[in-house]
Amino acid sequence: MTTRPVAADVHTGALTAAVETVLAHLDAHARRLADRSEPDPPPRPEPATAVGAAAGAAAGADQAGEAALDVVCSCFGLTPFERDVLVLAAAAELDPGTGARCAAASGGRAYPTFSLALAALPDAHWSALTPVAPLRRCRLVELDDPGAVTLSRLRIDERILHYLAGLTYLDVRLRGVVSRVAVPAGAGRPASQRRAAGEVAAGWAAAGRGGRPHVDLTGADPQTRREVAAVAARSAGLALYAVDAADLPGDPAEREALARLWERESVLLPAALLLEMTDPGAPGTERRAVAEAFLGGLEVPVVVSSADPLPTLHRHRPRVAVPALTQAEQQELWRSALGLTNGTDPGLDEIVAQFSLPAHTIRAAGDAVWRSGGANGAAAAAVDPDPGELTRRAWQAGLAEARVALDELGQRIEPRARWDDLVVPAQQRTVLREIVAHVRQRATVYQAWGFESVLRRGLGVTALFAGASGTGKTLAAEVVAGELGLDLFVIDLSQVVSKYIGETEKNLRKVFDAAERGGAVLLFDEADALFGKRSEVKDSHDRYANLEISYLLMRMEAYRGLAILTTNMKQALDQAFMRRIRFLVDFPFPGPHERAEIWRRVIPREVPATGLDMALLAQLTVSGGAIRNIALSAAFLAADEGSPLRMRHVRAAARTEYLKLERSLTPGEVSGWD
Repeated sequence: MTTRPVAADVHTGALTAAVETVLAHLDAHARRLADRSEPDPPPRPEPATAVGAAAGAAAGADQAGEAALDVVCSCFGLTPFERDVLVLAAAAELDPGTGARCAAASGGRAYPTFSLALAALPDAHWSALTPVAPLRRCRLVELDDPGAVTLSRLRIDERILHYLAGLTYLDVRLRGVVSRVAVPAGAGRPASQRRAAGEVAAGWAAAGRGGRPHVDLTGADPQTRREVAAVAARSAGLALYAVDAADLPGDPAEREALARLWERESVLLPAALLLEMTDPGAPGTERRAVAEAFLGGLEVPVVVSSADPLPTLHRHRPRVAVPALTQAEQQELWRSALGLTNGTDPGLDEIVAQFSLPAHTIRAAGDAVWRSGGANGAAAAAVDPDPGELTRRAWQAGLAEARVALDELGQRIEPRARWDDLVVPAQQRTVLREIVAHVRQRATVYQAWGFESVLRRGLGVTALFAGASGTGKTLAAEVVAGELGLDLFVIDLSQVVSKYIGETEKNLRKVFDAAERGGAVLLFDEADALFGKRSEVKDSHDRYANLEISYLLMRMEAYRGLAILTTNMKQALDQAFMRRIRFLVDFPFPGPHERAEIWRRVIPREVPATGLDMALLAQLTVSGGAIRNIALSAAFLAADEGSPLRMRHVRAAARTEYLKLERSLTPGEVSGWD
């Protein structure tokens, strides 16, 4: 089956002429029934001759165009007899006198039937009636009673009737199942995506030499694959419609009906279909089987879109992978979105080094940049843009776009803590600043200085924060993220680790893939829950548990951002895992001096306080996290009394905190408080 575009001015005159020719055959047959001596009518002209004559006579017809009837006959492969049957069914809707003429030719039935067509029309053949022939297979005509094939009333499908009359639209039975995909206006496509689109179109064209015009499209994100498919369709002169594999009917009869309906629409519009495998997860095997069954009978252009290559159940399909955007392509997209010239902009280099966003997201971020300046600001910037201001806005827009993918996978913390809020020994502070430098300068060291070509792997920045609960690990991660101008995402490992084989890797992949877009700071809390020492393989679950750890180590090495892992039990971690950690920061339990400093910083200046002695408060042997809890509870007790914050409020709050820790206040800890 082939697709062919229809001329803008459909030749309704050709349809009218064809109707008259077919009805003339009915009239001649009626006369033969009445009088056997009536001579046969002259031979019917070939369809192209009749259509050409009618088209030439049609007022205002487009002489360079092609009649809709001819397009239907050519694309669906109708024989001359099948063409006349279709026209006869159309005549019943278009010509009020058709019923009487059918009755005269059939001996009483005032409507078209296959029996009448076989008797009255030339070149008749029985195979046209079968459900596998084009008329019924493609639902060009329908029978009121499929059980009486020859005598049942023959009706033309409404969509086909309107098409022949010059009206083109998406069949209403497909609405809600398929949706139109448009090529975004504005800036051109990146070169790598144009090449991918060209490969898709070439895959369709190659199918003309044998095989179905189906192509697998993998890689990138769903929207990018949509855009690539849309560009490919446009280059082939086709529209593009999309359907989610989850919306395909599981019932074989319904699925076959949908396939035939779309196959017909693909010819009439003409259009290609984008079949999106959005989530080939647990029910994915069944969904793929349904999708493959749907594709099995389609002979029209299709793109099967999925993040990863999918195994085909029946036959091989050409596969096109959408590559990741190069840094040069990302820079060009940002320049276009921000309206910048091609000059070097250090701020733009930092954005490209930090964010790995798809083209459509960069365009959206660029729109957000201009909107963020307000109407007057945007207008002024458009006249004389300030590159520094635009790139500062672009950083915030990129941050906002990167959040979308991660918000549902972890707890986002917008960093507000600064270095002054962190009380750790000088050695640990120095290492934390080194971590910031490694992330901030990775573009210079890896790309500009060439270390990426030498090292090739292990370029991710990974840090392990080890220490007891409340010693400042999470606060330090927040400080580092704030210094880098990034969000901190806390990943709950209890939601990542699954007892089902393969699910942990799937969850980890979602986290890392989403984080890659914005190079986010990932904080895996209580890392020993997943990254413990790899066990000896005793059964299949041990083997898959080790595979999960290996997968994690691989992703950590490849991750372009900063991954921070925290643990209370450093000794429980596998040595193979430890070798892949670039930074190890031990957070010691705070001593008296550190505890006093934490007390000074945790109580705001606005708090009315009387008699608070930081040296005495530091006698409480608790971590920084517990100090913050005690200070806050004491403030509530004081506020409830309507009095300033005093030592007795702190002591009462400390008793409550100690109960939670299953400890008791010792006399030495509160010595001198009274």
